[in-house]
Amino acid sequence: MKLIFRIFVGFFLLTFLSTSSYSQTKNLVGQVLDTLNQPIGYTNVVAVNQTTQKIGAFAITNGDGRFKLALAPGSEYLLRISFVGYKKFERTISDWSPDESIQVILSTDETMLEQVEVVTELPVTMQGDTLTYKTDAFTTGTERKLKDVLEKLPGFEIDEDGGVKVQGKKVDKVMVDGKNFFDGDTKLASKNLPANAVDRVQVLKNFNEVAPVRGLDTDESLALNIQLKDGKKQMVFGDLTGGAGPKERYLGHANAFYYSPKLNLNLIADGNNVGELPFTLQDYFRFSGGMAGLGGRTGSSISLSGDDMGIPMAQRNNAASLETALGAFNFNFHPSPRWRHSGFIIGSGSKNKLGSNSQRTYLRDDENNQEILTSASTVENASGLMKYAATYTPREETYVKYSIFGKSSDIQNRNIMDSDFGTFRQQLDNIQTRRPYSIQQKGEWYHAPSEKRVFSMEVNWEKKYQDPLYDLTTNQKPFVNLLPIMDQEKYRFLQQLEVHSRTMEGAFNYYQILNATNHVNLSLGYSDTRQDMISSLSQVATGDSYSEFENDNRFGIQDLYLGLTYKTKWKDFIISPSLFTHRYAWQDRQFEDQSEQDKILFLPGMYAKWEIKSNKSLTYRYQATANFMDVQQLAEGYIIQDYNSIFTGNRMLDNGFYSNHSLNYNHYDYFSSMNVYGSLNWQRKRNDMVTTTDFRGINRFLTVLNIDPVNETVNGNINLDKKFNTFKISGGGRWNAFTTNNLINDVVNQNRQFSQTYEGKATTTFFKKVEVDLSYTFSTNQYKGQSTQNTFNTHTPKIELDWDIWKGLKLNTDYALNTYKNKGAGTRSEFDFLNAFISYQAKSSPWEFRLTVWNILDTRSIRRDSFTDNLISTYSYLVQPRYGLITVKWDI
Repeated sequence: MKLIFRIFVGFFLLTFLSTSSYSQTKNLVGQVLDTLNQPIGYTNVVAVNQTTQKIGAFAITNGDGRFKLALAPGSEYLLRISFVGYKKFERTISDWSPDESIQVILSTDETMLEQVEVVTELPVTMQGDTLTYKTDAFTTGTERKLKDVLEKLPGFEIDEDGGVKVQGKKVDKVMVDGKNFFDGDTKLASKNLPANAVDRVQVLKNFNEVAPVRGLDTDESLALNIQLKDGKKQMVFGDLTGGAGPKERYLGHANAFYYSPKLNLNLIADGNNVGELPFTLQDYFRFSGGMAGLGGRTGSSISLSGDDMGIPMAQRNNAASLETALGAFNFNFHPSPRWRHSGFIIGSGSKNKLGSNSQRTYLRDDENNQEILTSASTVENASGLMKYAATYTPREETYVKYSIFGKSSDIQNRNIMDSDFGTFRQQLDNIQTRRPYSIQQKGEWYHAPSEKRVFSMEVNWEKKYQDPLYDLTTNQKPFVNLLPIMDQEKYRFLQQLEVHSRTMEGAFNYYQILNATNHVNLSLGYSDTRQDMISSLSQVATGDSYSEFENDNRFGIQDLYLGLTYKTKWKDFIISPSLFTHRYAWQDRQFEDQSEQDKILFLPGMYAKWEIKSNKSLTYRYQATANFMDVQQLAEGYIIQDYNSIFTGNRMLDNGFYSNHSLNYNHYDYFSSMNVYGSLNWQRKRNDMVTTTDFRGINRFLTVLNIDPVNETVNGNINLDKKFNTFKISGGGRWNAFTTNNLINDVVNQNRQFSQTYEGKATTTFFKKVEVDLSYTFSTNQYKGQSTQNTFNTHTPKIELDWDIWKGLKLNTDYALNTYKNKGAGTRSEFDFLNAFISYQAKSSPWEFRLTVWNILDTRSIRRDSFTDNLISTYSYLVQPRYGLITVKWDI
């Protein structure tokens, strides 16, 4: 823990030096008013140094019209204040008092009322729901990709997977010059767009590309529009990177972009074995092409089993070896103002090796509750995705769109394991293969025949196919007393499973706009989901098949619904209640036995927003949800899920009823340079479908049923960041609490989990050359069941350094120390990572040379923990060893 002490000594040193730097400036404070002495919020304020003709400081007034500029004394500044519809204010200032507020009166300029203000030198401007950042005011020139640029902008957060948040809210779509970039995917944009091509970043609040229904929904979508520099338009730009290192390490990456008023083309290619993950299996499974189903808006949910079940997801911090390849092409074509064509094709491949050693505690009271499991996995994947969309807008009040989206993959996971229960030990070789695919088509039509009426119609069709093949080989007789098996040296079984799913749905909406603050929305819709499932199990050596493991099932569920939504605005409040009436009917046929059921449910919803001030809001959402089963949860034939677990469905299942509450708070203040945002979510699950466990020896027999006790989930987070001239601090916490009731050996078992994470970070810059980030993260996970409990703690201090050494020579390094403690076992471990990157790029040169060394300390494993309905696991994962790479990048 000595290193932690040293880091925080450094933290206080940085605080002192930064405070000293801060004391060398003097604040200029003021307030902007109109001629009626009313404050003007979001006014642009800039002070230009008259000697250097550079911006000394800038600000945007808060809701009370107040501003604060930190200026170096001894210089003369031109104070310039402007806002759309008002005459520009200018005054030369050379001496001022930080304790005296100046008052600025802006008078109306009638000639400006119908114009759009364009002030190219202002770092931040706000107009309506659009916030624009001039990136040159925040960047240092050392940034490589869009991700690096966004991290420098106030209020932005970028996670390791390329997800983007602004003021705590997730960004739903990314565009480049107003055109979708790979359907708005934030990861592909943030990790591939060159930083030197970015001129401005626009934050578009309440974004909706469909003009007829803007302002009528309550989605509050957030989008980013990346505006390119003029020199990057109507020309090809991008970069090419190649690298190699010892132990056959390699990296190749290419980006090529072309933007013109009518045609945009984007090409991304990547191949490496150094842990850079341009497109992962997680990305494949989450990628929907922006074509979500219609039922979720009305409270309906069908839990279709995913394609990713049983497939381990590899990342740099949990894999021993990573090899990936990506090829992606995106286009936007506007032959005329009425027509727009867009689409993309993505192909990816990977081969990842994972290794782990885990201590597993099963939630049972007998002697078979402890297992040591050693595992070595190889996961290979080849996948493809495509989308095409045609949009027709003959006039502003009409919008028509057709989309088709498809994806397919070929996945194989081979897992060699050694399982030791103390009294029973076995060696296993599992191979799971699958070739799932899906195709979806969607049509949309919106029309506003008048200012008071809007009609819309949407139709959606989707087909999915899953075919997981499970190949199990073991040296011990599996599932004793269930399968009649003769003694052999090895036992090998093949389980074949196929699931075909098809969904058709349509929705009609009518909006009646009563006045400027009130409207009603009438919805009528229908959906039909059908699934077919077959499965079998056979022993390879003998050719025996087992009737208990056979399934031949059909399942169908239909939903006819009628809904009414009302939205009103009263003073600073927006309220929108809704009520949907659903008539559900479902059919379940297993072999020749068929059952049918139907029911009517009323699912209410509520949206409420309080605009406390123009920069402060509180939003509440409530939605009742009916959660239905799928064919795999109903099928009563046995399915092997793992080497020691078998699952069987339950035909008597009914839907669960969920109550979902969420509360979101957002506060940002440019006067104090402080942002505060947080959220609280509470979900109550009545009649929830839960997995029950029956332990027989070392084996688990699982099924699913509706349980009477209510299952609950509560999670929340709060974050704060504040800037003091060259010093910035941020901090926050995340909390997740789960209460899950299930059955273990026919006894009601209640599992409780409470996880907490607290983070603090400080960032400062020395001499405009060195940027230092210091952070500390503490996380604790507490698990408690009927027969066991445990607590896992992790402490992670981290330091990051970006140093512009001399004329294009730069050093980037980061170090993190992880201290992991398993309280139940009384064990403690430490592992740390040190990475360093040194690069050189001469001014105006297209060439960059870079030396990278990952995992300099050659750490070989890390610790993690996990919790399920019937076991607690502590893992030791193998990670990639130390390796280096020399790369050359050429800017096109």
